[in-house]
Amino acid sequence: MGDFGDIKKQRLLRMTLSHYKNEECSEEEMHRFATEEHAVNAAKIHIRHGMEAYGIVFTPASFRQASKQLNAALGDKWVIRDYDLQVEFYFRDMATLSALAADADFQAMQALEGPIVSRTHVEQSIGWVETYIQDGKLVNVTADGKPTYPKFKEMSVAP
Repeated sequence: MGDFGDIKKQRLLRMTLSHYKNEECSEEEMHRFATEEHAVNAAKIHIRHGMEAYGIVFTPASFRQASKQLNAALGDKWVIRDYDLQVEFYFRDMATLSALAADADFQAMQALEGPIVSRTHVEQSIGWVETYIQDGKLVNVTADGKPTYPKFKEMSVAP
């Protein structure tokens, strides 16, 4: 991964979108919609555009309460996010994300989210992924304990 041109092809990017449910929607209904109506169909569209991975992290009130209790036990140093779910997209370049966003089928699916997913206060982030444990094993580390990833200067080139 010696030059900046290569990094954009080799570095794994992750975008997250953190969503709140609409007030009229229950946590159970949001989960049902996301898993039974949205995720599989969305995944098929994501694959069509070269998305490498896609997942949803559900954070119901019971889990947020457990997080608050853990935080309190550890000295209340964390900000506990209160969104209801977070969608994760894994890809290599912004062209993949742009193609997905422009896809008419994907746009039609997003339109169906209206009664379930709030469009206000959506939190978004994009970063790169460095994996150090996979399948319970240490990965991407040299024999002398150094990461195999390029240095920050190369990795932090804008996507």
